[in-house]
Amino acid sequence: MERLENFEKALNDILNEYDNLGNELKKLRNEGKNKTTKFRELLGKKLVYSMIITIFKRYNLINE
Repeated sequence: MERLENFEKALNDILNEYDNLGNELKKLRNEGKNKTTKFRELLGKKLVYSMIITIFKRYNLINE
């Protein structure tokens, strides 16, 4: 049971971080900072989270 709870917490953290990265990237785009190192780092992180989310969806672990 503890393992399932830890998974749920991890999944929730991943989904929240994915949303936060999207918001931060949008902010940087609006400021014209889409060629900065920070932007590219955040974009890379968002892509990694996107791949993780895709795997979870493939196994029907996310109801979205």
